Amino acid sequence: MPGSDLRVDAKLFSGYSGAEGSFDEVFSDKGELRPAWRRFIDATEGLPRAEFGRRWEQAQRLLQQNSLAYPDPRDPRARRHPWELDAFPLVIQAEEWREVAAALKQRATLLDMVLQDLLGPQRLIREGHLPAEVVFRHPGFLLPYCRPDAAPQQVLHVYGADVARSPDGRWWVLDDRCESPSGAGFALQNRIAMSRMLPDVIHECRVERLAPYFISFQEHLARLAPDRERARVVWLSQLAGSANYFEDAFLARYLGYTLAEAGDLAVRQNKLYLKTLAGLSPVDVLMRRPNSENCDPLELSDASSMGVAGLLQSLRSRHAAIANGLGSGLLESPIFMAFLPRLAETLLSEPLKMPNVATWWCGDPKSRKYVLSRVSELAIRPAYRRRGVNDSRLLELSRSELTAMIEAHPTAYVAQERVRRSTAPVWSGQDVTHSYISLRAFAVSSGDSFEVMPGGLARVSATLGPLDMSLLEGERSKDTWVLSEGPVSSVTLLTAPDEPLALRRGGVDLPSRAAEHFFWLGRQSVRAETLGKLIRAVALRLTSEQDAERIPELQLLIRVLAELGQIEPGYVVDEIKVQMPALEKLLPAAVFDEKTPGTLRATVANLAQLAATVRDLLSLDTWRIIREMNDEFQPTASDDGFLDMLVKVDGLLAGLAALTGQFAEGMTRTHAWRFLDFGRRLERTLQASQLIRAVVAEGGGTDAAALESLLEVSDSLMTYRSRYYSRFQLGAVLDLLMTDETNPRSMAFQLVECTSHAAQLPRESVVPGQMTEERLAASLLHLIRRVDPLAIARAYESGDEEPLDSLLTTIDTSLPKLSDAVSHHYFFHSGPAQRLARD
Repeated sequence: MPGSDLRVDAKLFSGYSGAEGSFDEVFSDKGELRPAWRRFIDATEGLPRAEFGRRWEQAQRLLQQNSLAYPDPRDPRARRHPWELDAFPLVIQAEEWREVAAALKQRATLLDMVLQDLLGPQRLIREGHLPAEVVFRHPGFLLPYCRPDAAPQQVLHVYGADVARSPDGRWWVLDDRCESPSGAGFALQNRIAMSRMLPDVIHECRVERLAPYFISFQEHLARLAPDRERARVVWLSQLAGSANYFEDAFLARYLGYTLAEAGDLAVRQNKLYLKTLAGLSPVDVLMRRPNSENCDPLELSDASSMGVAGLLQSLRSRHAAIANGLGSGLLESPIFMAFLPRLAETLLSEPLKMPNVATWWCGDPKSRKYVLSRVSELAIRPAYRRRGVNDSRLLELSRSELTAMIEAHPTAYVAQERVRRSTAPVWSGQDVTHSYISLRAFAVSSGDSFEVMPGGLARVSATLGPLDMSLLEGERSKDTWVLSEGPVSSVTLLTAPDEPLALRRGGVDLPSRAAEHFFWLGRQSVRAETLGKLIRAVALRLTSEQDAERIPELQLLIRVLAELGQIEPGYVVDEIKVQMPALEKLLPAAVFDEKTPGTLRATVANLAQLAATVRDLLSLDTWRIIREMNDEFQPTASDDGFLDMLVKVDGLLAGLAALTGQFAEGMTRTHAWRFLDFGRRLERTLQASQLIRAVVAEGGGTDAAALESLLEVSDSLMTYRSRYYSRFQLGAVLDLLMTDETNPRSMAFQLVECTSHAAQLPRESVVPGQMTEERLAASLLHLIRRVDPLAIARAYESGDEEPLDSLLTTIDTSLPKLSDAVSHHYFFHSGPAQRLARD
């Protein structure tokens, strides 16, 4: 171990050494500390190893709380946060980074020139600089991308490059990311976490900030818009649950863009629009995540659900701009690396400043002969990259199998030199070991050049296996520090304090999809709460010291469980002692059954899924509550599943109570909150009606025990007892649960709120009178206000069930109509019918 001058050697780097045959980022071959790391070592002097580990654990928790890469909540096998940050950064000197940045600017410029030509005049093909079959065999080369007669237009706006060092310390480009490079959000989140972990160290090391890159990002997208002053930029993401969705939500929020899915957008008369509550709002710039072929089902892949029909025609008409241009992913295929060195000389009149890994296309006879002579030493890859297709199977083939494969289809494969990546220290929590490094760097167009992020996303792996398949490859990531030579200027995305702002009230520009998801988020939260309280009421009675046969309401509550679809009706038998053993085994399995719609676990999963789709519009605390509920409300392998279920249901109800508080006190009264609360009020009315029907109208539960359990599940027992003590009578119960407008759990209270929401939702000013949803809500409120609960109770107790049944039936049939009216009015935007043929 080198360096008597390393004062913290024993604290953090004790026992560390790089891998033989690889360039080590920290120590030279002679064991000397590299200059960039000397500054880091000096800055961490005096920081004990235990304190360093404690801070790292805090940084990990921060990432988990922010859930940048949180997996699809619909997948119970992927509950853990997949993104892990290493405690040590990758440290690079400013002088060295200037060379890297210059090379990446040159490469991005070159790639954009190549793309403009391939999708335009195709002079490179006609003049023999690129073989025609290299381009025309490309499965991603589609004619709709091409505009041979149009004026030159930039295609590559945002660029990513996977780079690594060879054993001699030289940087090489391993892969180009031209489609829609991901990872900038991960890099930013890593920096945020590290700034919490080592704020003084970052300041003392003079680490370059990432904000200038994102400012250039914003400025460039604004320049793409026809009206730069009021440009509307929409970030088009893939569906919620996709690998990059949380990065998209994070960046859209950070940059101030509207996050949208394809269903949020529409093309009308060749113009691109965002579907909002106020109608169709024009979109100026689209920052896309989906692959090019998935962007327009009308002209491209009709099997994709991520596209916007008519998008290509809108782009051709120049009513909207897009980054990156459709077809930009062509150059992600490694086949082009075989030609880029020559293309640089042709188009730029200079060699590449950073070479890409040596590449041979097997379609060239001379290259194929060379490849076959060294097939065991080279990495064989498909010539054309297909996103989402894992080609690691080629690593498992023998020399003879690879040879036969290449000879059978030579144009379909390339061979590349293997790069032995550099090593850097990683923190295991106690020890420091080495791992292999790959860096994804980012560049965004800026004027006539590109702005390179000072740093990037470093990924580490314990082995030398390929890291180019996806960002989730590898074991963890590192923050990348570029050390400034002087003081670091304070740059921020925040608006200058002296810049005047026009006061605004938000709301009507809420995307219709987001409004719909908020509406159903509200409904699912109330549904989960009702089911949780019902299941807890049953479980508490089943675990009571009292004999089950002496709990008269238990049989009724079990019947209600069956009525609400939580257990099979066959378990509702007359003898409670017969069903007790079966229920104790059945109920936990039924509660945690995620595959059956309507179960409590499925409802919680739906709640988390809906929240994920509007993650960019929720506060961090709200999202944490939902994420933790979804994480915690999972089955365990405990022998006592019934008691564990009861504990987890209790925890879930506490989380739902916290969520209700966040909804009530943590959301601005925009239309997002209004739709959420509308959904909650509508669902609570429906749940109250169903509970009264199941317990009283169909269950015949009019005795004190049954009425008490009904009030318990309805969360109104304390209020009832404060008024009537323990005198349970049907009329008083119906009054409290149905007509009492001072009870926040009553039907009347919910319908007052529904009527208010319906009246305050956006509407077309030219439409006279009330909208359908207003009339339905007002009609239901009028109905419930005319109810005489004592008269209904007397009739029911005297054998006349019709008044109660008729009332509940009217409510049960009217509420879905109200929900449908809201959906049809605000969540769907259909264009006018067009005649496709003459009469």
